[in-house]
Amino acid sequence: MTDSEKWAWLTLFVVTLTATAYIAYVGLVGNGPAAQAVFALMALTAIPASSRRHLKGCRLDERERGIANTALLAAFRALLVAFIAAILTIGFSKGWDTSINVPLWVLSATICWAAIFVLTVEAVTTLVLYRRRLHA
Repeated sequence: MTDSEKWAWLTLFVVTLTATAYIAYVGLVGNGPAAQAVFALMALTAIPASSRRHLKGCRLDERERGIANTALLAAFRALLVAFIAAILTIGFSKGWDTSINVPLWVLSATICWAAIFVLTVEAVTTLVLYRRRLHA
């Protein structure tokens, strides 16, 4: 198992842990703004010494770099599609001339959920591409 695959599994674990902790916190306490502290768990993705971020980890070869770039591109494309789908859904359901008032903590939570979405898609794409290229 390569370092990138280990990073992907760790990322999926951290994303699951963060989402579960957020849902449990909101379910038990019911305070949305205070639940923002749960998103600090996403910092756990930076812990491994053999990380993909080149701080201490080994350099990626061409194949691993290609997989990493493809996974990141797929994650941002999926985020763009999700963003456009959300805007279209709100526009068609509420009307295009409607203004929407949301608290500021909802906007920051949206950014955190978008980061979780990007990390999840990137990790899953990384694992799929490694499996596909190993068996091809």
